[in-house]
Amino acid sequence: GGLRLLLHLVGTSWPHGILPGILAAGICLILENIEPLNSIMLDRDLYMGHPYAWKLFASFCGSVMVFKTNFAYQRYWEASGAMQNMACKWLDGALMGITFDAGGDSSASLLHGGDWFRSQQPHPKTGVKGGPAHMAYVDEICHISSLLHAVALQHLRKDDDLDNLMSVSDSRVRLPHSESFHSNFDRHQIRLRHAVQKLPVIGGLRPEEREVLETDSRGSLIPTDARVAMVEGWFMRRLLARQKFEQGESSFTSPPIMSRLYQVISDGTLWFGTACKTAEIPFPFPYQNFMQVMVWIFTIATPFVVNGIIFETVSRLVTTFVCVSAYHALIHAGDTLEDPYLPYDPNDLPLTEWQESFNARLLTFSSVTAEEDILWTKDIGIDASPAEKQSEQAVKVGNGELVQRKEVGKPVGKASPSTPYGYKAQGPLQGCFSCLLPATYGAPFLAPGSSED
Repeated sequence: GGLRLLLHLVGTSWPHGILPGILAAGICLILENIEPLNSIMLDRDLYMGHPYAWKLFASFCGSVMVFKTNFAYQRYWEASGAMQNMACKWLDGALMGITFDAGGDSSASLLHGGDWFRSQQPHPKTGVKGGPAHMAYVDEICHISSLLHAVALQHLRKDDDLDNLMSVSDSRVRLPHSESFHSNFDRHQIRLRHAVQKLPVIGGLRPEEREVLETDSRGSLIPTDARVAMVEGWFMRRLLARQKFEQGESSFTSPPIMSRLYQVISDGTLWFGTACKTAEIPFPFPYQNFMQVMVWIFTIATPFVVNGIIFETVSRLVTTFVCVSAYHALIHAGDTLEDPYLPYDPNDLPLTEWQESFNARLLTFSSVTAEEDILWTKDIGIDASPAEKQSEQAVKVGNGELVQRKEVGKPVGKASPSTPYGYKAQGPLQGCFSCLLPATYGAPFLAPGSSED
């Protein structure tokens, strides 16, 4: 309720006006105790006939600060919108890349799931071309997409340390926000917060990827925006390589439809450029400097004006403190909103949480209901009665391997790194679902050789 909101200090601005308010109230008290000066201030005809001129100055300062706060919020809102659009476009690209490659037949109304047993086998028509099966290809697309989004966030928050990219399985070890209302603009403190707020990447950052992302052939550090362009190039290259040279259904997709895949990735990069506008172009320095000068003139001058209007001591102190602290709190609110990507305080955009959300959505793209896959395993030689299908049992597939089957929807015990309705992931997806998605995503299948704990 209102009282809880009033007493909530984390992320608020009003504490930042306390010290300037106390300073102004102290000046007010000093002026009152200088008797010759105080006696002059008590004479309205001699000291201040009418405070009209002061009202103009106070109104001018207030208008300047309100305009600055509005402009800062516009930057904050535009930055968050560009981030969401960027993520949605790249997610669309990953979804298309996965879906266009998925196999299918009349028994699978939603195409074959990326974690189905059939998706682990060579493609029946194009398998001779080589390349990974559909399930492994899904792993690669999820990894590259997650890495692309992570390096983009690193650029936006001015973070050039690749150590701040971690595997998804370690993503719970972090402190997302400071539990203090204090905003620290020190560059060293920001780097420390980057190290704490690591960005999870599906499959982690591989050594060979780090080698080319970190430095060029002369050992110079590669700019963070160039890293984004490099990973986008990997994304495009992987999709084209799949379409031209490898097995899968990508080569059967009509060119006009296939072109949309590359278009949405390009659109995501366009929105990344829009997000960079807020990250790279600061609030105009002349305006910021002028506003600071005006607010401190207001802070020093307010006690002189209030002492000439109000003659009672307590009323003088309270009025001075409230006026000055309100102006400083307002100006600080604008300061915290104008750079939404940098982790100054809890009001900045939650980039770590958005990266986790991006990963979670990636991991759901290839998951569909498993009924068709169960029917298919029966057709190729699974010896199971209808009653046995409802219980845990060993089943034999066409190649003679034993696969342990679980009832669909039945919990698997401890958190399992298995993907929804499919076999245990063997690549970058290993461990992803156990830390990003709810426990209800229990897996009905376990890979050959696996057993329940």
